[in-house]
Amino acid sequence: MAGRTQNYQLRNDQKRNDQQKKSRQKKFPLFWVLYLLFVIAMIIFWIRAVDYVKECLVRYEESQPVNSMETIIADLRKQGLESYVRIDGEMSRFDSQEAFAKAAQRLVSGKILDYAPAKGVQDPAAPKYELLADGEPVGFVSLKETSSENLFLNLLKVSEWALDHVEINAIIKGENSFEVTVPENYQVLVNGIVADDREKAPETQVSEEFAYAAEYVEVPDFVTYRGEGLLETPTIQILDQEGRQTEIAIEQKNTKTSASLMTFTESDIPEDLRKQVLENTERYTNFFSADLPGCKGSVSPIKDMFPKDSYYLDLADTYRREDMWMYSAHSTPVFKNEVVDHYIRYNEELFSCEVYFEKEMLLTKTGKKKVDVTNFRMYYGFLDGEWKILDMVTLLANE
Repeated sequence: MAGRTQNYQLRNDQKRNDQQKKSRQKKFPLFWVLYLLFVIAMIIFWIRAVDYVKECLVRYEESQPVNSMETIIADLRKQGLESYVRIDGEMSRFDSQEAFAKAAQRLVSGKILDYAPAKGVQDPAAPKYELLADGEPVGFVSLKETSSENLFLNLLKVSEWALDHVEINAIIKGENSFEVTVPENYQVLVNGIVADDREKAPETQVSEEFAYAAEYVEVPDFVTYRGEGLLETPTIQILDQEGRQTEIAIEQKNTKTSASLMTFTESDIPEDLRKQVLENTERYTNFFSADLPGCKGSVSPIKDMFPKDSYYLDLADTYRREDMWMYSAHSTPVFKNEVVDHYIRYNEELFSCEVYFEKEMLLTKTGKKKVDVTNFRMYYGFLDGEWKILDMVTLLANE
């Protein structure tokens, strides 16, 4: 009985052990399966991660501006520089951007274009490369970013680049020049740009026309403007003292453009000045024909029309004393065909105009009609708040 019990116990233990072994055999493989899956997943992850990083690094390297330069230089060789050139060199201030761009293209025409890294600190947003023509530096190529993308947790930035502009800093000098002489208060426009003291020659010309007027007021000199190194034949325009464009003859000799304006622009005379000029001229001629009260005794009847020390008052006084008695007696003069024109305003202190009229008289002794023709260019200066006669030029001698 005891033996059967013991055998029974042994069989139970053996059965239990077998069940535990089977249980262990079932659990053990699942762990390794999971472990193996984890290892495989990690391997795949790192392979993908390495590939991604490699791809990012490759794209980053390829996106560097220098890698775009070969294409850009090839395009410049094919298309030329004109569309991209910006002024960054020495040139005449009268030349246009277009003229400079054409000159820049001529500078590199027929030469091999290349590039080199620019020296100094670079702006990452606008990188520059030195532009070479047959190996000689002539300027810079500036790039611009056209698109960008952040990669690898925003640690890397991939950009696309295009040509922004070309800066030519080589000395580009033209062979064209100009020389223009005008009244000093006129403006000279060269290609639409006003010439100033930078182009004004030190020497000036004074017209003999203003010899007497210059003793009393400021008279206009004639000044000359000169410029050289222009890339193209310049366009010359002249504006008078009132800002009106004035016709001028242009002379072109080889590469030099010349013009000279030694006259002044005429305009309509204001009515108050016209009346004053006409009245003064009539009084002046009446003095010499002894038709002005008090003229035989002194020059007082015409003294207010001239400066105090006027040469013309001396002439009138000499005539009064020595020659007036010879003028034939006649009737009261009648003025006909009066014209005041060709008015020129030189500045605020000086103007001139032409006066014409016919002065008819009947000679007392013979009854014959006498006609004195007056034709003067009168020069007036503004002195002490009044317009005074400074000079008179006879245009047509009295008959």
